[in-house]
Amino acid sequence: MEGEVDPEAGADGASQDGLPPEQREVTSDYEPSLAESTFGSISSSVNEHIWEYGRRYHVFRYGRYPIPNDEDEYKRESLRHAMMKEMLEGRLYLAPIGNQPQKIIDLGTGFGDWAIEVGEKFPSAKVIGVDLSPIQPLWLPPNVEFIVDDIEDEWVQDRDFDFAHLRFVGSVIKDNHTLFSRIFENLRPGGWVETQEIYPQPGSDETPLPADYAPAKFYSLCVEVLLKLYGFQVDSVGSLPANLERIGFVNVQRKVFHLPLGDWPRDPRLRMVGGYFHEVFMEWVTAVAARPFVEAGLDRTDIQELVKAVKVAADDKSIHAYLPIHFVWAQKPPE
Repeated sequence: MEGEVDPEAGADGASQDGLPPEQREVTSDYEPSLAESTFGSISSSVNEHIWEYGRRYHVFRYGRYPIPNDEDEYKRESLRHAMMKEMLEGRLYLAPIGNQPQKIIDLGTGFGDWAIEVGEKFPSAKVIGVDLSPIQPLWLPPNVEFIVDDIEDEWVQDRDFDFAHLRFVGSVIKDNHTLFSRIFENLRPGGWVETQEIYPQPGSDETPLPADYAPAKFYSLCVEVLLKLYGFQVDSVGSLPANLERIGFVNVQRKVFHLPLGDWPRDPRLRMVGGYFHEVFMEWVTAVAARPFVEAGLDRTDIQELVKAVKVAADDKSIHAYLPIHFVWAQKPPE
């Protein structure tokens, strides 16, 4: 896979974090019996993690997703989940899936908060969460299960889903057209898909952002690095509705919210959303700086200075910046 890094050595035979293999810790959360895959057969190595760059990462499909899966990332995902619920006033999705969905799949489920809450909302539905990392809790509602696998692999077993959900996943996918084509194939007629993605371009409705606005520089560099190193289409959500129509989806809808970058809004609910997003954003900056920027060959001092500048800008309440977040949902034609 292009951009994939050997977990034991770099190009010169040294480990990517400067540590010899014997000093790099591999850990495991799950027993092998819990790693059975609905997408296909996988080995017990999916249960392991590896520590690099001072953070913990997945071992299965090593390097496929260059963002940590450690406690700091758990904090970020938990805050992000709370942020999304606050923004949607308690809702978990916008697609009109009805009151009795029977099969739901959460692609790129992460730590599984969304899948667990949907399982509790629909106790008669089977809910499956899929992720590269075995980081979900073991104590679950009886109708919820998690699978360790790559959502870009071909689906070989389960199908006929009523609802496929993706959140902050499309920006780390190599081939969105193929992924959504597979979703289309595996939905039942009349089933729905919904994706929720940040478009990586800060904006402001009041005054133009400063020409040297550090968060804008960060996102521009992020788009460039993630595309060059990993092939990720970070800004793909902008063209997603047209892509879904080409695949065959109908009733394609898009709704765009503005996520305040910081707690500058006067409205109490938006101020809370902005406060959440400030923390989520800074944790994302730290995660990208920890590995992708380093692997791209950027000078570590320059990275540190950029992170500091981003924090200063994000803390400045006189700059009323936001990030657009796109909700896109569509339906497979009913029979």
